[in-house]
Amino acid sequence: MDESTTLLRRLHLSPRELLVWAYVLTLTVAAVLAWALVTHNAVPHGEPHLPWWAVALGFAAAELCVVHVRFRRSAHSFSLADLPFVFGLVFATGDDFILGAIVGHAIVLGLIRRLEIVKLLFNLAQLALAATLAAGILNAIAGNASAMEPATWIGLYVATLASGGLTIVLLGVAMAFAEGRPSSSMLAQMFATDALVTLINASIAIAAALVVATDPRAVPVLLIPALTVFAVYRAYISERQRHERLEFLYDANRTLSRSPEVAEALEALLARSLEAFNADVAEVMLHTADGDPLRTTHGPGDLRTSMEPADRAIAEELAGFVDADHPVVSLTPPFGSPHLRAHMQARGIRHAMIAMLPGEERVIGTILLANRVGLERSFGADDLRLLEALANNAAVALQYDRLEQAVNKLQSLQDQLHHQAYHDPLTDLPNRTLFMERVRTELADDGSAAVLFVDVDDFKTINDSLGHHVGDALLVSVAERMRGCVRPEDTIARLGGDEFAVMIPGVGDPLVDGRAVARRILKAFELPVEAGTELVSVHLSVGLASSHQSGGDGDELIRNADVAMYQAKAKGKARFELFEPQMAAAILRRHDLKEELAKAIEREQMIVQYQPIVALDSGRIVAAEALVRWEHPSRGLIPPGDFVPLAEETGLIVPLGRFVLREACQQARRWQDAETDANVEPLRMHVNLSVAELRDPDLVKNVLASVNEAGIDPQQLVIEITESQLLAAASVERFHELRALGVKIALDDFGTGYSSLSYLHSLPLDTLKIAKPFIDGLTCGRRESSFVGMIVDLARTLELEVISEGIETAAQLAALREMNAGLGQGFFLGRPSAAAPRLARTTY
Repeated sequence: MDESTTLLRRLHLSPRELLVWAYVLTLTVAAVLAWALVTHNAVPHGEPHLPWWAVALGFAAAELCVVHVRFRRSAHSFSLADLPFVFGLVFATGDDFILGAIVGHAIVLGLIRRLEIVKLLFNLAQLALAATLAAGILNAIAGNASAMEPATWIGLYVATLASGGLTIVLLGVAMAFAEGRPSSSMLAQMFATDALVTLINASIAIAAALVVATDPRAVPVLLIPALTVFAVYRAYISERQRHERLEFLYDANRTLSRSPEVAEALEALLARSLEAFNADVAEVMLHTADGDPLRTTHGPGDLRTSMEPADRAIAEELAGFVDADHPVVSLTPPFGSPHLRAHMQARGIRHAMIAMLPGEERVIGTILLANRVGLERSFGADDLRLLEALANNAAVALQYDRLEQAVNKLQSLQDQLHHQAYHDPLTDLPNRTLFMERVRTELADDGSAAVLFVDVDDFKTINDSLGHHVGDALLVSVAERMRGCVRPEDTIARLGGDEFAVMIPGVGDPLVDGRAVARRILKAFELPVEAGTELVSVHLSVGLASSHQSGGDGDELIRNADVAMYQAKAKGKARFELFEPQMAAAILRRHDLKEELAKAIEREQMIVQYQPIVALDSGRIVAAEALVRWEHPSRGLIPPGDFVPLAEETGLIVPLGRFVLREACQQARRWQDAETDANVEPLRMHVNLSVAELRDPDLVKNVLASVNEAGIDPQQLVIEITESQLLAAASVERFHELRALGVKIALDDFGTGYSSLSYLHSLPLDTLKIAKPFIDGLTCGRRESSFVGMIVDLARTLELEVISEGIETAAQLAALREMNAGLGQGFFLGRPSAAAPRLARTTY
């Protein structure tokens, strides 16, 4: 064994660490040479002259106001150091500037933050080089110019930017030696961020230097803009880190769901956790059923273990630090018993945090993160909360020492979300979106098809006389009976309300085959239909159109069938009609209805009803949802399903939405004024937005005007948008604009759209409204209940409010209260009704 290898082992230095030390020493020598050649005996550019100790105090104060930005396993810091940097360049000699900068940084980094010696020397060496480069550039550009001359200003800009760029280069080289070559994208991000911060700080510093050169008494005034800029930096970094934590939780869940084996899942999870927590050691200890613990470890350094047997005493003592009341704790030396202290010392663990992995019947293990790297030398409260959320998510997947059950649950939920996006929740038939896709696909390659547009005659009368539950049961029975009238390759869809459609693809003569299917459907409804406990006589009006008449246009084909259906109704119902071009009169009649709707909106003849939203634990009404109704002079009260699609089709939804928004805000104010208890929090008002309203460029202005006109706090207004609408909505920037006003955002019908989890990441949400189909199945069995429980837990982790929609039974209410589901809404808690002069604040 040669002498160099023996020395390395004695010093406990790895080859990478030795390379870093050589690099630091090289930088130190280069800094000394640069000082001697460039800045030694350089004279100041302005009065008053600053001694080295004043420069040191400035750098020390600036370094105490620092913002840390993490890049992989390292950290980069942004502070107010550009201010003393510029002041030193202008008002200090070259020797005083370099000495003051080194001493000021050494005080903070060495005595206060207690950096490791190699990191301290690196920071001081690169600072000396950067300062020397800046002084040289300033002297080259400005010469002997005073602080008041533009040449000095230009020199200061170039000097600070160049020194910042050099710092990034030197840091990148250090990262390459310590961890491997950093990515070009990461370096570009570091350069861009540093350049922006440097420009802002340098501008403030140059302006401050000019003021000081004119009148030093103005120095206190300069503290306000400097501290304001620092506060903006901290706010930006805080928001960015919040998004990074959310991305980490999302990635962790995805890692667990995609890994078929426990070992693979744990290894991937720990590798990702090292990055997220900026730690050097990550470990999961699983407690098996027979009591023998298994350990999976990443770090320190390149150490890796996977599901290897561990010391039972160590595992039990680690598990003893946490319990249900304290699921995550921070650990600092001394670590418990002598046995544990020796274990931690042997592994080089200086500080750590540990969280329990809770199972249904027992604690299934612990997860530990240790040895924070970078400038932040310990784990904070945010790290503890994030680790607790990670541990809870991981425990769900690991509680049976297998991932299959968790993967199956996640896959089942994702499949159900995808299914819900394209199927009607009541009948399970394809919805309008899927039906339109299939029609367009069939016609895309010059295919032929027939489309039947089917409407249940007098459904509103049945619904109003027998009740909505009978009406819903009737629609389910209609769908089931229609299924028996078509071939497997045909598509039946529920388009909304009591409207259905059938596509018959791949036929030679669409009208011949369409007539046959239409006759079978009408014949199938000659006998009464079961609707719950009722037997109801049902008749249908059917319109038939051929793709040969639509020129291959799927939208026109469906419109033609719709027109033919209206013609069937006009001729007495319970029949079918073929589309003929002269049926334009039916379109005109529909146009008349649109005109009536337009006049009703213009004359504000629409009415708004309100449904209460209740705190499930107390029965207290905390909010109300505004629901629009059309009070037609001859047809009576028309529900939204009969006119909102028409309003969306014609663009009338935008003025209609403005009316509802304005009226809802005014009503919120009226209830607030009528409240006799000054300590009661004002009711929140929920208002639905359509896709067309989201795309309206005046939306934000109209929302602000409605809130200001009513005189309510913007936080009282909650904007609701459904997942299915989000698929066609505008950029998420619109939601951020609304959120900036103080308005809250709720995601309605959560669980019925596709890629729901991505919206939780990209939208500034406050509330999730769990869709009614999930609540309907809540008391049917454990599988259905688990979906609701998973959504509630996810919302709680992301600090989102939860509202359960469609509560119609006491059993559903009891189940939700047991889950601590937050808020609820539904007929059992209160039906939509006209606004009362003063809203009662309790329901039970």
